[in-house]
Amino acid sequence: MLEEFSAMKELFRTAKGIVHPKTEGMRVYADLAYGRFEDFVKTSFPNFCRCAGESIKPIVREFLREKHSEPLLLKLGRDFFDFFKAGDLPLKERYPFLEELLLYELLEIELFNAPDDLYGGEFSWEGAYRLSETALLRSFSYPVHKCEGMTPEKLAKGRGSFYLLLYRGKGEDVRSVELTEFVFSFLKDIAGGASPEEALKARGLGEEEKGARPYLEKFLKELLDLGVLVKN
Repeated sequence: MLEEFSAMKELFRTAKGIVHPKTEGMRVYADLAYGRFEDFVKTSFPNFCRCAGESIKPIVREFLREKHSEPLLLKLGRDFFDFFKAGDLPLKERYPFLEELLLYELLEIELFNAPDDLYGGEFSWEGAYRLSETALLRSFSYPVHKCEGMTPEKLAKGRGSFYLLLYRGKGEDVRSVELTEFVFSFLKDIAGGASPEEALKARGLGEEEKGARPYLEKFLKELLDLGVLVKN
């Protein structure tokens, strides 16, 4: 029994690249384990891998060697992001948007797999609301939500302020909506416990509040219908 356990431990360490394979069979096993995880990364984070190019291979190797111990794929994606974020990698200096791009694709996966939440509810300016489990607000410094078809060089030059609402729609697709900084902060206040009325008053619009109110009410009703906002 101890010999079998020792053999399995050796196989696992070989697959992670901690030790060199002692036999051809162990080498094949290590390559297979690496290949499966590289496929997982490429499938889960396609735009990140496209921009990283061949550099993704040594990054995956290093992650498997040092960090990977979690068999759950959803947790594995988060672990890979944490590893990349903490790593001192030359690639991050060349393409500073990569960390945000990886995070964006990870959030898409997590929202896609988030548990279903409630839908509907009547709108009231004095009501209490929260973001659904299938929605989140996040700001980025690069246009990662527009990365399809963009070269790494163009993404790197696109630095700015981008305020996004990401949500899983009723059709199960994860979508992103770019918001103004005003609407983004307004929604963050509501998600944080303020009523729409309180959140609007906090903006200090003065005479402009009357014109903004119908637009914001229509927008919030749409979010309730989509299940992005849930009545507490």
